[in-house]
Amino acid sequence: MDVLPNQRQPPSSSKSSLGAGVNRDQQVEKLLKEVKQLRQKVDILDKENMSLKKSIYDLSARYAASISQGGLSYRPGPFVIDNEVSTTGKAQEMITKAVQEAGGDMEPFQPVYPHDSRDGKPFQLRYELKGHTGAVYTVEFSPNGALLASGSFDKTVRIWDTASAQKETLCLKAHTLNLSGLAWTPDSSVLLSGAYDETCKTWDVESGKLSSSYDAEGLVQCVGWDFVDSNIFYYGTSRKVLAMVDIRSEGNASVIRNDAMINTLYASRDGIHVITGDAQGMLKVWDIRSKQCISSKLNDPSKMPITHISIGRRSTDASRRAIDDYDEPRYMALNSYDNLLRVYDRGMDPPKSELRLVHSLKGFKNKNWPIKSSFYCGSGYNSSILSKPSVANDVYGDSDLTPNPGDFLFDSQEPKEEKSVLLATGSADPYAYLYNVGEDSAELMQRLEGHTDRVYAVNFHPTEPILASCSADFTVKVWGPSLNRGKKKTIN
Repeated sequence: MDVLPNQRQPPSSSKSSLGAGVNRDQQVEKLLKEVKQLRQKVDILDKENMSLKKSIYDLSARYAASISQGGLSYRPGPFVIDNEVSTTGKAQEMITKAVQEAGGDMEPFQPVYPHDSRDGKPFQLRYELKGHTGAVYTVEFSPNGALLASGSFDKTVRIWDTASAQKETLCLKAHTLNLSGLAWTPDSSVLLSGAYDETCKTWDVESGKLSSSYDAEGLVQCVGWDFVDSNIFYYGTSRKVLAMVDIRSEGNASVIRNDAMINTLYASRDGIHVITGDAQGMLKVWDIRSKQCISSKLNDPSKMPITHISIGRRSTDASRRAIDDYDEPRYMALNSYDNLLRVYDRGMDPPKSELRLVHSLKGFKNKNWPIKSSFYCGSGYNSSILSKPSVANDVYGDSDLTPNPGDFLFDSQEPKEEKSVLLATGSADPYAYLYNVGEDSAELMQRLEGHTDRVYAVNFHPTEPILASCSADFTVKVWGPSLNRGKKKTIN
């Protein structure tokens, strides 16, 4: 009997085709889910990136565009001593307008230059370092004081000779996004850089060659070398990671997970503890061996992000290292997003001892801006700006600028180490600020005038009262004690 068409059994090849179609559908569905997950991850990363760029990168781009529309240009070139800076009326108008548009609430300003500064003010502008083609975000003197490193949104690190010629000696190119942090090894031979391209890089400063590159988990926010072992460095990232890297090892970094972005770090002198400041306003002390947080402190009740930890350096660091005497400096300063620079007394056994808030400094602006500060302290160094003329001659690089002992503002008694120290900070307005910080009092000594846009960071020379500042105006400026020819004054 004939079999009806609808009763016929499908051939084996049809079954195979049907199974293959089902498999394809399942694979397509799986791929679509993976694509959706990847898109979600990309969205998260985009939001993270935008939140970071909101405070620095985009506003700087707007500023650069405004300057360009005004017919002004910044041209890279060799360093020249440029104390007699002039600004045309049109240029000043455009700069003020651009700064107001970028920051929203900045007041108009008039730069003051060295020839206006010989009036008893403690510090004056010495010289200006030009060459970067983007906002300069970070600046660090080498431990030997001979070199100055600067990192910029132009993706380069530049090394400047500050001991003799005041000129650019190296331009280091390898990063693909803006620089966020720099750190020197104790012998000043290797420079560590971190950037938003999610890498840390080490550079041989003598040759200018890239030594190594290390991938990071997230945008690198801060970097620092171990105080005891110069083969180990640390970095913090936007992905809530504190990592330790041993440059002798081929393995992965040792990672500690935090619950917020790590914006700044400080490696303690014992080689065991690292202090971090994060986006939730928490200051934490980590035991690197156990990867545990041994203490935490909220910097302010509103939980504003901590942007920088500043702890003093000493000229005796090298000798202390030789005899395993890693006595920690007394004071710690924390920049945060609330227009306050808090100064803490670190107690008898830092970083394990309790912090005591001693000063909350005002006057500068850093609300919602990642601003950095720097201490200047040590035996013989205080707000009275005692110095050694022979060394200052090397630092300034000009015998005509060599200070005489009588040119300084000074007290007759040399204070005990760290009884009185200098503390400088950048600001979201176009100034750096200089404070005198003591045990019982603190005061604003001077507003340093000369930049034409926000000052992201400052850094003191390790042994001399010399301050470097870097700015969104594409320049690095170096400040020193005023060459006062008039009557001596005492800073109370």
